Amino acid sequence: MIKINLDPNDVELAYTIAQKRFIGNLRMNKGFSYGYDKNLKNQLYDGFLGALGEVSWAKWTNSYHNASYTDNLQRYEDSDFQNNIEIRTQDKKSYNFLLIRPNEKYGKYVLIIKNDDKHFNFTIVGYFIFNKDMPERLSHFGNYNRPAAYKIELYELTPLEDNERQD
Repeated sequence: MIKINLDPNDVELAYTIAQKRFIGNLRMNKGFSYGYDKNLKNQLYDGFLGALGEVSWAKWTNSYHNASYTDNLQRYEDSDFQNNIEIRTQDKKSYNFLLIRPNEKYGKYVLIIKNDDKHFNFTIVGYFIFNKDMPERLSHFGNYNRPAAYKIELYELTPLEDNERQD
């Protein structure tokens, strides 16, 4: 697993990306999708957490980060990174897993976990190639207000090593 520590400039970049996305969504009268109904505080944090994960990937791969839909047109069609790479970021919990929605684009889904709530340290856990529907994996995870999603356990992710850049 790859460990990434973000410096203040990295954090500022992630904060700016999250801020632009949030304001863009307000302008378009859009919120989070798939039945997400958390309050504004959680929306802001979840958006920031996602951007922190994307900046972590960009830092490790030394790759260009287009920040997806922060242009004036507010488009949602690009992947997070080139080559159909999608980043999923989570806080560290007692039970983490990768979640992919059935209608999401095919690609390489990378799971990044924020190690604690006091620092900007992240772990790139691994990736999963999503290239077909997987109805046997569908679950509501006990929350029937949101659509079912595919669940991928951590042990099913392909790990990354420091000497192999996957950009």
